[in-house]
Amino acid sequence: MATSTCGGPRPSGGRNRGAGGRSLRDRPMPLKVRLTVCFVALLAATVAILVSVMLNGVTETVSRAEERELKGYLGAVEAMAGLRTQTALALAEMVATMPDVQSAVADGDRARLLSVFSAPFARMREDAGVQQFQFHMAPATSFLRLHQPALFGDDLSSFRQMVVEANRRGSTVQGLENGVADLGARAIVPIAPDGKNIGSVEFGMDFGQEFAWQFKSRFAVDLAIHLPSDDGFRTVAATAPALLEDPDLRRQAFAGKTVLRRFMFDGRSVAALLAPINDYSGKPVAVAEITMDAGEYATQYAQARWRALGVGVVVLLAGVAIAWFISQTISRPLVAMTEAMHRLAEGDLGIDVPAADRADEIGRMARAMFVFKQNRAEIERQKAERDQFARLGILGEMASNIAHELNQPLASILNYGRGMVHMLDGEAADQAMLRTGAVAVAEQAERAAAIIHRIRGFVRRRPPHRVRVNVNSLAREALSLFETSTSRSKVPVRRRLAPHLPAVLGDKVEIQQVLLNLLQNALDATPDGGDILLTTEVADGKVTVSISDSGSGLAPGVEERMFDPFFTTKSEGLGLGLSICRTIVESHGGGFLVRPGPEGGVTIAFTLPALS
Repeated sequence: MATSTCGGPRPSGGRNRGAGGRSLRDRPMPLKVRLTVCFVALLAATVAILVSVMLNGVTETVSRAEERELKGYLGAVEAMAGLRTQTALALAEMVATMPDVQSAVADGDRARLLSVFSAPFARMREDAGVQQFQFHMAPATSFLRLHQPALFGDDLSSFRQMVVEANRRGSTVQGLENGVADLGARAIVPIAPDGKNIGSVEFGMDFGQEFAWQFKSRFAVDLAIHLPSDDGFRTVAATAPALLEDPDLRRQAFAGKTVLRRFMFDGRSVAALLAPINDYSGKPVAVAEITMDAGEYATQYAQARWRALGVGVVVLLAGVAIAWFISQTISRPLVAMTEAMHRLAEGDLGIDVPAADRADEIGRMARAMFVFKQNRAEIERQKAERDQFARLGILGEMASNIAHELNQPLASILNYGRGMVHMLDGEAADQAMLRTGAVAVAEQAERAAAIIHRIRGFVRRRPPHRVRVNVNSLAREALSLFETSTSRSKVPVRRRLAPHLPAVLGDKVEIQQVLLNLLQNALDATPDGGDILLTTEVADGKVTVSISDSGSGLAPGVEERMFDPFFTTKSEGLGLGLSICRTIVESHGGGFLVRPGPEGGVTIAFTLPALS
């Protein structure tokens, strides 16, 4: 029985002989040829799989990077709109609290308002991008438009729901809303002298063509804004011709679906995104179309493709050369190299390429594989950089967190400062108490600085500063700060701290912030004559901190939503306190529990893993 090409059995055949008198079928194929054929076939299949996997990975990575970048620009649109809304809110709040404004609105003196604000509005329109400045009478009647003084007295209730809601609730309303002058970033603040709402003032910032040009100037990306109309959509702002003109795609985006398309335009690769823009109430009001040049991504993909194909060709040629000169002296490094290739295909970039220092064909193959490894490492590095870019998108949320977390130390600094001024205004200032107040102000300033330092550390990808801490000590410090800042309160705070409490691993500032937020919530819920109870205990390897109030308890449906961001039952609350507390506790490996209090009211408890 003879042998087949790749070393397997082959049945003997007939007498088919060549010119030399010997049967061609009986003439065995040289061993080197057979090994070369088998080795080359195997190597070609391996290289094809590796190149295919790598190209698929590059394609997926580039696609994700494009989508991530476009969504980052969408976040920038929302952030710029938010900044304009905040500017409008600041102007509206300033005007609404001016005594002359309150008097003129109460007297219905339109001419007086016009004479006071005509010149300032002209400067604000020129310098600050203010498009609209107007006053309303409740519930929704136009009283004075500084941008159109001759037009007043018309009923706005049919299309200006922000005006209706602000006057009905007697509270600030801000965000995007469509009006006579198309979409605008607006803020409406009630005018309420002595707590009685008599009207409202509104500032509207541009969210049209000027906004689009400013966005392109800042980010070098094209932006178009499409508003729904009776026959589809109409474009109210654009820095370049819209590329996604299909009404069905725009309708999908308006319904809440993010639409991403890639194509060639004018000989260059572009990527476009359609996404909804929500108004002040969270409902879609327009569609944003963001278009960017994707040529850099296309170039990176082409380079990666050619590198992959080049590495494949080099590896394949090196394999052919190795197969022809195979012997016992090279079989061992060949086995080692095959193992290294498998590990590299599985993503192990820490391997050492064997025989890379050899001057023969095996060395060439090893060096080609080293190039492949470097290319794969470069792709991983680029992916890590793109992931970091996406991570920075949370900075918009961090702005709200900073404002909320700094509220406690700044409020304490304010109370201490007022107390010290009051003592200095007296006849005989108590130096010891002044020193105590100054030390407390310094401590609160240090605490505010620590909060800022922690948030900056987060942005710079630095881990929180977590050390062994004693929860009882943190509770005493938090109670000291809390009781000092609420010294006039008629609600005492009782404490029941477990002795010999084990330490926990945590960030002192974060845990103290949780305690202060929960204490403040308990104080808000407890009427005069009630009290607050703070307890600590340890069970099942967890330290539990509980804060109970003696209020009226939770209204139906509140418990399910109380930890949701922006949900609040307070008239002036942001709705971020408990959401931030839950984030902090869960990042420490703990959790929250809400139950009825021992003497009525509510008990909110959180747990932290105890250190052995």
